[in-house]
Amino acid sequence: MNRKAGMTVEEAFEAGFSEPCDHGTPPSDCPRCRLTDAEIGRLVVLLRGALTPQQRDARTAA
Repeated sequence: MNRKAGMTVEEAFEAGFSEPCDHGTPPSDCPRCRLTDAEIGRLVVLLRGALTPQQRDARTAA
């Protein structure tokens, strides 16, 4: 079984975020690779649809 197929959105994000970029720097520190505020906003909208109904309920209740 492919482990990546069973990853949660959070696990997938952390795996990608922790991986060094092509420049050998953590993506959050690399001026060429880090996401802009606009890109982060688009990802939030896209990933919102990946939440399970329970996660959506918990977010709206908070």
